[in-house]
Amino acid sequence: MRVLGIDPGLSRCGYGVVDTGPGAGDRIVSAGLIQTAPSAPLGERLAEFLSEMTLLISDYRPDVAVVERILFRKNAKTAFGVVQVVGLVHLACHQGGVAVLEYSAAEVKLAVAGHGAASKFQVQRMVQLIGDLPSAPEPPDVADAVALALCHLANMRGGGGARAVSREPFPQAD
Repeated sequence: MRVLGIDPGLSRCGYGVVDTGPGAGDRIVSAGLIQTAPSAPLGERLAEFLSEMTLLISDYRPDVAVVERILFRKNAKTAFGVVQVVGLVHLACHQGGVAVLEYSAAEVKLAVAGHGAASKFQVQRMVQLIGDLPSAPEPPDVADAVALALCHLANMRGGGGARAVSREPFPQAD
């Protein structure tokens, strides 16, 4: 099974691709960012994001995509951009025949770091340890996306938390 994790954001959207198989363990295949220029017109940014998301789906052919469930209390401007990106994730996945699931930030932190109130640094560090990576994924959006994929795999196994992945480090995104 291949899982595409998406940490949504209009300026910076993290993604992580994780494979799992019987007896093979989990393997981080790729991780990186989709970025759009904040100074560009909104329509241009959304079109660029959709194009990049469509390419990710085409290149990696995930079985399922997981996206962070949106919860905003204060910044409506940020929430508006994130909601638009989540909508485009659903659209691109629908067009690519990929199911989309959502997890809350607390669910992801619990599965990867062991408690639902883990800090960004703790999630980054746990993704580094679980993935046996030489350094923590940067920026945190990338670690969050990988953590989303690992959370889904942990939940498929009965919610026992994420497990160590293979020792092959993922290739750095361009």
